[in-house]
Amino acid sequence: MNYMILPNLIALAILVGVFWAISRKASNDRLDLWLAGWFLVLLHFFAQFLTPVGQASNRVLTTISLDALILAGTAFLISVSVVGSITTRRFQLLLAIGLPCVVYADACIWNISSRTFYYAVIAAGVVAPVVLVWRFNQKSALFASVMTAGTALAGLLMARAVYLGASDAGIIVLLAALYFVTAALYWRHHQRASAGVLTAIIGFVLWGAVFPLGALLSVYAPNLKIESEVWNIPKYLVAVGMILTLLESQIQRSTYLAYHDELTGLPNRRLLDDRLERALAFANRAGQKVAVLQLDLDRFKEVNDTFGHRVGDLALQGVVARLAARIRNADTLARSGGDEFTVVSVVHDRASASVLVSHLEDALSAPMNIEGVPVQTGLSIGVALYPEDGSNADELHAAADKAMYIAKRAARCLVSSDVAQLN
Repeated sequence: MNYMILPNLIALAILVGVFWAISRKASNDRLDLWLAGWFLVLLHFFAQFLTPVGQASNRVLTTISLDALILAGTAFLISVSVVGSITTRRFQLLLAIGLPCVVYADACIWNISSRTFYYAVIAAGVVAPVVLVWRFNQKSALFASVMTAGTALAGLLMARAVYLGASDAGIIVLLAALYFVTAALYWRHHQRASAGVLTAIIGFVLWGAVFPLGALLSVYAPNLKIESEVWNIPKYLVAVGMILTLLESQIQRSTYLAYHDELTGLPNRRLLDDRLERALAFANRAGQKVAVLQLDLDRFKEVNDTFGHRVGDLALQGVVARLAARIRNADTLARSGGDEFTVVSVVHDRASASVLVSHLEDALSAPMNIEGVPVQTGLSIGVALYPEDGSNADELHAAADKAMYIAKRAARCLVSSDVAQLN
């Protein structure tokens, strides 16, 4: 056994435990792929640990070690790919990227000599990922073009290595390409220059650079001895970067939920009050008025009772989409209760507010199709105008609530009158 690997093996085992513990608390597809990747890295070290020092390499252990490292890189790459959480797409990427890489590496280990075989594997490893990249990135031709060029370049370098009779060098190319591409995708996925993201990206870049650098040093500086801990620093940078990224994302999520409704993504009452105060301040400076509209969905309880809460939640999201399409970008639409919403809009006069009311009522005039179910809900709207109906946020909310309940009672009386006439 190679006991020099033991410290790294222990460190990786601890890392796997950390990611496993995190995944238990907040499981998602990306985190599950990270956990799988680090488990494969652990398997890579375990195979190296079982290899006796000073003896001829065991092909089985070498195969396990190298395949695990390739599949780990593939798992990390897929975790930050653009396919989202669609399982079939992830599996397609795994086959398109991981399978050709593993076949090529295993062929080198087991001394396959046929150049035609290698060329076929390289062609499959280039064409299949490129096809998927273009299929999954139809809205970003530039990104797909860059990925195509990078994949083609890696394929050409591997083909040249085979042509020169150095197919082993192709393994260095594919490993470097895997981790370099993962670094680029990591940035594209997160798109923020935070400590966690930058640390992970630097780690992936260095991890990819380790393979060609190690090969160059073995040729041009064979007497230079570098401890294995130095070569493994990039792995730990990636792990630290990933953990920091998770922490940063959780902080961002908590901050977002402090000001937004989780179901609809609309501002909640806390953010609404801030937007209203800003609107009042602007109205004072510009000599404008502020309309506060209190919206209450009619008969929405019947939707939940009849079709269930899933349809009810989807109906709420549909209502939000329709209402948001009828207001200006400068206006604020907030969820202020279960089936209650508030709109804040800077207007010229009460007539302008009435036009906005008409647009919002018209938004729900037609039924919505929710999972094949026609859902119809009405809308009662109360309007308060600054400064006529209130001089501050509390007074405006109270006035809009009162006007909304008056409108709701009027609508009920009208319905009752219609029913009585029919009878």
